[in-house]
Amino acid sequence: MTALSITSMIRAAGVVTLVLRGSVGRADVDALRTALSDVLRLHRPARLELDMSGLFEIDPGVTGMITAIILDASGGTKIGIVRAPVTVRHQLRLSGGEGLLT
Repeated sequence: MTALSITSMIRAAGVVTLVLRGSVGRADVDALRTALSDVLRLHRPARLELDMSGLFEIDPGVTGMITAIILDASGGTKIGIVRAPVTVRHQLRLSGGEGLLT
């Protein structure tokens, strides 16, 4: 597995993007939770996009946890997953995250 890298970008008024690169494993779950929480607290965006185009893989054992973290973090912010590779999209659909995919 390749280490997870998370970068935040303000793309437009009210839209913040978190760009994820590498792989997501059990050890990365807290980093993702913290990144989501920090962006939502600091920027209070109307929309948050999780750009997963740079992800190679998500450990199947944590896909459900990632979906739950994203859903729990929203707090009124519309959160969407964009540019996810086909395999990642499939895993997210299986874990109940289909509504997050845009």
